[in-house]
Amino acid sequence: MVLPKKDRGSYVPFERLSGQYTMVQIEPLRFGRSDRPDPYPSVGIHEQILAVCDQEAIPEFAVWGFSQGGAMACAIAQATPRARLVVCGGFNVLRGMSDAWLARMNRELRIPVGSRAFWSWFHRYDWHAELRRMAVPKLMYWGTLDAQRVSLKDQYILQGLGIEVFEFAGLDHGGCGFGDPGSPATDLVADWLQRHGW
Repeated sequence: MVLPKKDRGSYVPFERLSGQYTMVQIEPLRFGRSDRPDPYPSVGIHEQILAVCDQEAIPEFAVWGFSQGGAMACAIAQATPRARLVVCGGFNVLRGMSDAWLARMNRELRIPVGSRAFWSWFHRYDWHAELRRMAVPKLMYWGTLDAQRVSLKDQYILQGLGIEVFEFAGLDHGGCGFGDPGSPATDLVADWLQRHGW
């Protein structure tokens, strides 16, 4: 199980699922405690993740991310058949980031260069089409109080694309996240993985 992460520290799922799975937390360049190359390399997040998997002799994997990490998980699954299942929490992949938000991000330069590079890459794709092309099991989840909550219309679209969706009643973004020990997301994902033979 590969967890792309942008923050320092160990994620709750890493600790809770390490007895069932080989858990690998990967901080892409310029995220967390990773290296800070300058200039930033032109390779994408997926190429960085695959380089680590190659180094660790991991031929295939499930990938699970939350918030920006959820977008990263989708980007990785979109880029390689080695990702056999994908879980995206706390991010509406269909909506992504608006053109106006992206323009402001690149104009104001307040967001770290690693995030700017990732979002610029992510924004180039039609994720409705990309999700349809991904022939792997997909799960997306969020809380009912999350600003990234997916609308009912988008939920129907996601389900039409063969994606399983789940909503946690009464939880906000943090309550569904990787840092909350009380988050029910870890159990949800563990059950989902087992149902898919992982």
